[in-house]
Amino acid sequence: MTVLGIDACPSGWVAGVHDGAGLRVARYDDIEALWADHADAERLLIDVPIGLPESGRRACDEAARELLGDRRSCVFYAPARAVLAADSYEEANERNREHTGHGLSVQSYNILPGIREVAHFLDEHRTPRERVIECHPELCFAAFAGGTPVPDSKHTEAGRTSRRELLRAELPGSDAAYEGALGAYYRKDVSRDDVLDALALTAAAREETLESVPDGRDHRTDRQTIAYPVPR
Repeated sequence: MTVLGIDACPSGWVAGVHDGAGLRVARYDDIEALWADHADAERLLIDVPIGLPESGRRACDEAARELLGDRRSCVFYAPARAVLAADSYEEANERNREHTGHGLSVQSYNILPGIREVAHFLDEHRTPRERVIECHPELCFAAFAGGTPVPDSKHTEAGRTSRRELLRAELPGSDAAYEGALGAYYRKDVSRDDVLDALALTAAAREETLESVPDGRDHRTDRQTIAYPVPR
């Protein structure tokens, strides 16, 4: 079974790929190129909002933030779908406030190109719609830690060490894949955090079943959900 965990990176997208050949990390310029290489994958978990709201905030973002407690700031609120047509932060902020009642954070605006790319891809391609599933790496790491969010930021050495230890137990070969990716790509193109997040989603993608927030929704058909592994 081929599964992928996908995260945005400064130069496009980075994916942890687990298949019959083992585990590896690959970088792609765009989602179309990634899909061309892995259209046979059974599950592709991606760290980007997929089901964008027409109005209001997504219940899945609120639920994910509640699960993460003190680490809630790791979950950015998804923009309203109308924001995809914005040409500037000022316009995006105004559109989001009009449709949701809230301004758009700078962090959410910074990932807007990736959100827009995935939204257009899924609008144009029917086949991947039930296989490309929104996930969040911090929910994965919390699940691997027994339901307890990792307290240290992934931007710190302590945070990276904690997450690598969790991955070591959940995803055989993750150390070699991580080190291989750091050796293959410049940090300006693929950061350490991007690789960790992609591998966390890869580990989750190997699970037989996944939980979803909000509870009771099917992540395969309901786009406004966030999937994550069953806590250990």
